[in-house]
Amino acid sequence: MAIAVCAALVDCRLSKPISEEQAATLIRESKAFARPKYLRIPRQLTFTRSWYSRYGVEPLFTISELARVDAVLAVLKLQRMIRVDESIFGPGHGAMHLLVVTPTDIEGAALLSDEDPGTPLDEQEREDRRNERPYGYGLLRRDDLKRYPGWRIAVGTREFVQVDEIHNWKDANVELPVNELAIDFSWRWQPNELGDAFDSRSSTFESLPDTVQEAARTAGVRMNTSDLMHSRAFLHREGAEWKLRVIEWSFGRGNPM
Repeated sequence: MAIAVCAALVDCRLSKPISEEQAATLIRESKAFARPKYLRIPRQLTFTRSWYSRYGVEPLFTISELARVDAVLAVLKLQRMIRVDESIFGPGHGAMHLLVVTPTDIEGAALLSDEDPGTPLDEQEREDRRNERPYGYGLLRRDDLKRYPGWRIAVGTREFVQVDEIHNWKDANVELPVNELAIDFSWRWQPNELGDAFDSRSSTFESLPDTVQEAARTAGVRMNTSDLMHSRAFLHREGAEWKLRVIEWSFGRGNPM
């Protein structure tokens, strides 16, 4: 009888162990949520083309082609924030291209090193880097493109909107131990001055060529500030206290692009 009562009390205690307001505070005040959105600027890129040019020598990249290789570089070049110097070594098929990037109108304090810190990344750092990694590369296979670490720049912050749902161990749709919670929540991007050109709602972004806008979208470097984003935070109980373990920024709920 005592065991049954204890089990019932435990079940009651764990079924609603935290309020939406408490969960929102944990997320909003966390280091993970406060982390800005970073975009990465390589010092240089090297790659080979996989087709012959008409005259036997590869032409220099157009801005649309550059956008399909690295959308961040294309946007920043159009804003005259960086210079991109291209060199071509060899004619025709297989000619090696070298792009050298020089920041020209970005304050030095805003240029953070993107070098490998040399220390193991924790769970949240791995998730952040995975979420910020650009994708796309419509002109090239990923294996054909070599990026040399350069800088990262902060372009926006997150604004918390609301807790959508709290899941615990009794939720059949989410596998959780009894000492963990999953918090689904909504938020939106708030761009800074550097991020204006990547804000899909800004006149600056809308003034970019259509091909560059599309490349920014497919490469995942555009900030959709007009729609809500959805993420999931995992909380872990240590004694009587709930602590944030990790935030999964995209967990399968169809975030807008």
